[in-house]
Amino acid sequence: MEVSTLILAWLLAFILGVLVGKAKRAPAGKAVATLPTADSVQFLMRSRRSVFPKDYSGSALPRNIVLRALEAANWAPTHGKTEPWRWVVFEGPTAIARLLALKRDGISMMLEGDARVAALAKASKKEKELLKCSHIVAICCKRVPNAKGTLMPEWEEMAAVACAVQNLHLALHAEGGGVGYWSSGGVDGGWADAPAVREFLGMDGYQGQSGWARDKVLGWFHIGRAAPETVANYKARRGPIDGKVTWVTE
Repeated sequence: MEVSTLILAWLLAFILGVLVGKAKRAPAGKAVATLPTADSVQFLMRSRRSVFPKDYSGSALPRNIVLRALEAANWAPTHGKTEPWRWVVFEGPTAIARLLALKRDGISMMLEGDARVAALAKASKKEKELLKCSHIVAICCKRVPNAKGTLMPEWEEMAAVACAVQNLHLALHAEGGGVGYWSSGGVDGGWADAPAVREFLGMDGYQGQSGWARDKVLGWFHIGRAAPETVANYKARRGPIDGKVTWVTE
């Protein structure tokens, strides 16, 4: 055998050995992750839509897809590393019916007279639509002390939860087939602040050195499926960015 042939055979054996070694060290079934392109990120954000439950098909979304979206939400920025987002997930028609019963009870507790009658009538009309949801997620802000034992400003914690919701929505959109909508119904003194609702959601507040801090219910994220042609009918536009940016160069 010629020397050149021997060298070639040795090189092939060496390369094969390196590749096999890397394959053994790589986690089974896992591909090497790469960052998405800037264009693909732009497309993901621009094509996301808030789709109302009335347009959901009523079919269920697998739990693993919802969980993956919640895992993405968990990577939102958090000043003080407090991770204040909390999610209570109502999964399937039985659980969602339980939430709707909590809503009716909350309305009855928080409102009186004509306002109560009107709110209960509106809630009743919406129930058929909401039962089309695969999941309804309570969006909650939990007051959590940082490593120094102090609370971060409330607005920062609410901003962190809002970032987490955006992560959740974008991840759900990226999965394909799932749609979502953030509703703020009942918050800030409405039925979502009824004691029974807050207790069910675990929003019991935090008692610390600086006093008591109130947890907040920030709304409800509705998750479901919708036909592609239905989603396509949801149009979106934004005004030019030029009028919203001021550049300071010196």
